[in-house]
Amino acid sequence: MFLELHSHSWYSKGKILGEENRASPVEMVKEARLRGLDGIAITDHNSFKSWGSLKKLKFDDFVIIPGEEISTTQGHLLALGITEEIKPQQDVFETMDKIHQQGGISIAPHPFDLAKKGIKDLSRFADGIEVFNAMCLDKFANLRALRYAGKFNKPMVAGTDAHQKEWIGSGITKINCDFDLDIVLKELISGNTRLKKRYVSVNDMTDWYLTRLNKEPSKAMDYMDKNQQNFLKKTLTKSMMKHSKRETVYSQALVTSLANISLAGSVTHSFFVNFPKCLI
Repeated sequence: MFLELHSHSWYSKGKILGEENRASPVEMVKEARLRGLDGIAITDHNSFKSWGSLKKLKFDDFVIIPGEEISTTQGHLLALGITEEIKPQQDVFETMDKIHQQGGISIAPHPFDLAKKGIKDLSRFADGIEVFNAMCLDKFANLRALRYAGKFNKPMVAGTDAHQKEWIGSGITKINCDFDLDIVLKELISGNTRLKKRYVSVNDMTDWYLTRLNKEPSKAMDYMDKNQQNFLKKTLTKSMMKHSKRETVYSQALVTSLANISLAGSVTHSFFVNFPKCLI
């Protein structure tokens, strides 16, 4: 059984850039089936609304896992198999307790990614750890999560963190069991998982990011001026926004180059922060 355990629909909203995906929960399920997967969890940010439209869907050969990506006070936490929405900005241990009270399991997503808020060393208290996130292009964050999960003998899963339906299936968790939700949840935390890994491309990530920024460019610029402390990253992003609106060969090549420069900076930063921890 091949499962996509980390994905987002149009119910995931960013505070500044708004809608993170234009696909509905049903469209995400259809795409997963088209790609030959056996199940999917829609884990929208601090929202359980997707389950309202998904719980009516019944398949004999496909499992839909109700889920949510919750922003705890210490970082993000995936809740799989829950029955109702869990409010954000609560202590991570309190959030884990509420997940278990609903019969669900907790997964620590992208725990050491520098661009997202993971729960870092607290991930050892979750039921499982996402050791591969297809959006963690710096790669050292995933390596550290893998080493950390091995050190504490924690169940390992993969997830795409799909913010576009086209990304579904990049990070897959394979288990062997029947199409029953309770059995699937137990198998995920049994430790008997195998992972299928493929990173989302730099170009796809860049297109997704810039499309959202350019929907409300003045608002995005204002946010970066007030909140982005990294002068180089802010300058690169503004330049990419400007040139992404132009369809000339020069502008397209420049955007690609700037995106790779930005990635190189992220990889370097992660190398110095995360790689030393991989050696411990």
